[in-house]
Amino acid sequence: MITAIRSTAILRSIFLAAAILLLAGLSPLRAGNGSDSPASLAVLLGLDGVRQELGITPAQSGLLDALQSDYKSQAKNIMAIGQADQDAALRADWDVRSLRKQYNSRSLAILTPDQQQRLMELQRQMLGGSLLSSVTEQKLLGLSPQQQQQLAALSSSSQAQATSINAQAQAGQLSGFRKGIELRRIQQQTSDRMVAVLTPDQKKQWKILSGQKSGMPEIHDPNARTQSLFEGY
Repeated sequence: MITAIRSTAILRSIFLAAAILLLAGLSPLRAGNGSDSPASLAVLLGLDGVRQELGITPAQSGLLDALQSDYKSQAKNIMAIGQADQDAALRADWDVRSLRKQYNSRSLAILTPDQQQRLMELQRQMLGGSLLSSVTEQKLLGLSPQQQQQLAALSSSSQAQATSINAQAQAGQLSGFRKGIELRRIQQQTSDRMVAVLTPDQKKQWKILSGQKSGMPEIHDPNARTQSLFEGY
């Protein structure tokens, strides 16, 4: 119990870093599979609580630290360029997605099969319905074409809303505090709506796939600022 509380406290402290929200069988993952996560695995694997849950070794920590540093640096540069105008913002959105996919694959390659499987369980617990935008997750749950279209529409809508919020903040129409509130609201609303797309049986399967409950907060925890998992910085 004490360990779980301590883990949650550590993560909540890390989650205070501000960032822009970017919404977009049971065998263990292999490198390259699951790399389409909407979150940055390089950032997720930089959290102390996650590393403790996965039993990351010192050697793995060194490799993951280097990946995270490189990823954050590149993502920060891309987003800085994207502030020029709307076209630049759209290009930056695409570039960050491509960067995230590349570094997700590289991050997974550092993990053992058991660690990869547990990481996916933690993602389901922490990201909630947001993870359903992953094609890998959709196939795992056997989603129908209609469900996939619904999720794609929800993802596009949330991305448009987030882009609008970011534009208002850049124009000085929203404070940084208000921006964070609005982005969290969009994320939580989208996550809930994505889960609602699942059938009762799929929801049960989703719960089973989430594995043993960890002591870490979900991203819609009002006390946790986890947007950095989506943006990477």
